[in-house]
Amino acid sequence: MKHKKQSDNGRYISVEKLQRALSNICLEVAEGNEQLRVNKSHRGIVIYANGGTVNITFNGKGDQP
Repeated sequence: MKHKKQSDNGRYISVEKLQRALSNICLEVAEGNEQLRVNKSHRGIVIYANGGTVNITFNGKGDQP
C-alpha cells in the first residue's frame, strides 16, 4: 500500500524542507567561488561550478508529461 503523500511522480514535502535543501545546494555550489557562470532561458537556469552543472528547469504544464 502506498503512503498518502507519495506517488509514482514524486512526493510532497514541506516548503521549509525544500527551502533548506535549495539553500544547502547553493552553499555547496558557491563554496570556494567568488563568481559563478549562470545561463537563463525561458525554461530554466543552469549554474556552472566546480566542473559540473546544476540545472533547474521549469515546466509550465505542471505534472503533465
